[in-house]
Amino acid sequence: MLTTTDNDDEYSSQSNKETDSLFLVGQDITEFNIAPNNAQYIKHLDLSYNLLEKVEGLQRFVGLRELILDNNMLSNIQIPLLPFLHTLSLNKNRVYDLDNLLDTLSKHTPLLEFLSLLGNPACPNELMHGDEEDYQNYRYSVINRLKHLKFLDSRPVVAAERYDAQNRVKIVQVVKALQEDLCPDDSLDLTRSLDLRTAETTPLDRSQDMVQRAGFGKRSYKYKGKNSEGNKFISNDDL
Repeated sequence: MLTTTDNDDEYSSQSNKETDSLFLVGQDITEFNIAPNNAQYIKHLDLSYNLLEKVEGLQRFVGLRELILDNNMLSNIQIPLLPFLHTLSLNKNRVYDLDNLLDTLSKHTPLLEFLSLLGNPACPNELMHGDEEDYQNYRYSVINRLKHLKFLDSRPVVAAERYDAQNRVKIVQVVKALQEDLCPDDSLDLTRSLDLRTAETTPLDRSQDMVQRAGFGKRSYKYKGKNSEGNKFISNDDL
């Protein structure tokens, strides 16, 4: 097993100055913590199919556009500020904490458009765990946090999906606000919270609301002309 410090000249020589790329694929590298002298000019960095548990020194790759880290052992990925990065592939790693990753990416990769997390515990799928609904909820979370994302995993991000993601977040925020407002010391489920809020804000009580509702069907009704002006012209035998 190797680290990038075992032979710096070897790794530096694999960077192609003409194509602004550095490929270290399938080298059994366990750590990546240095950068070649031309790191600031590298636009494409591929470290896939290694044994990496952490990646350091990326802050020197300030011009990086594409970062490929597929098939490693990464769990907690420290991504520094990469203002030009538009593609990040982290397939088949050990990423568990999706919120932490999205928080980092939203702050440090403002132009990120392509992201793939397939094969990680944080990415639910039918082969590993979860179902289509779980996966769609995961997509909503990612899309809402990364505003410029155009492609997630194996599918493009369409306008309708981004709209749904934004609405879903608004609904969650409303529900949380209701729960905190209604019962801060007790956990109420969504149904009970919404029922209580409706009771507080509805101008008519439930009995009045029921009286004013229309419906179809037969009703039993007995006329009592007690208050009618025409009652004086009708005898009891006629009623």
